[in-house]
Amino acid sequence: MLRSGITHHRLETVITRFAMTKTWNYRRADSDDIVELASWRGAGSLGLRPHFHDESQIVLVLSGSRAFRIDDATVTVPAGHAALIPAGMLHAPMATPGAETVCLNAYVPANRACSSLRIVNVGDRWRSIEEISPEHIGEIANEILSREPPGSTERTGRARLGTALTESLEPIGEIAASFGRSREGFSRMVRRELGVAPHAFRLLARLNVARRLLRAGEPIAAVAADAGFSDQSHLTRLFRRTFGTTPGVYWRD
Repeated sequence: MLRSGITHHRLETVITRFAMTKTWNYRRADSDDIVELASWRGAGSLGLRPHFHDESQIVLVLSGSRAFRIDDATVTVPAGHAALIPAGMLHAPMATPGAETVCLNAYVPANRACSSLRIVNVGDRWRSIEEISPEHIGEIANEILSREPPGSTERTGRARLGTALTESLEPIGEIAASFGRSREGFSRMVRRELGVAPHAFRLLARLNVARRLLRAGEPIAAVAADAGFSDQSHLTRLFRRTFGTTPGVYWRD
């Protein structure tokens, strides 16, 4: 029995609204080696649309777990482990219901190559996110990257495709021709190598541009226009579904 007099329908509405407020908290890092940090604390973790970053992403899980869909496989990062997702790698964070999850993401410059996702055991040396310093993030990155096989070139072809799609304003058909492919053949190649269609990849790249402009302090409306979105609400809708927060909250942090 609900003593407060709230109906079951209204209670479900309240719960739904509360769930919708669960967001990632982004903040600047006082370090030249870290672009920004993002933290999560909540029951389970938030599912997001497939996306990629211009930076390499270190995922440090203190409790609970994180799960990602990468190359048609599910990759789980349990508590006491850290993963490095290379810059440009498409990944879809999956919802993980259950016990409380505490996670810190660190986005670091993509100046060292990593061909695939790497996971290492870091133990339980930290009890809270506040105990983790930029030096600790650097140590984790070095530990993961030290395990990279020398001379690995697995992602060279993918990087070339991504560069062609994001640094050129030419129509997809013309880019396809530069690769010696028909438009349809090129689209199949992009889906196979990058995980999404050419237009979808370009949209994700524009979201990364928007994120970079917001970090620089540009107003949201100007960012939406500069990054090629139809309006601010269009940017806000896609930004939240992809990065787990709104441009307004991200911009203030």
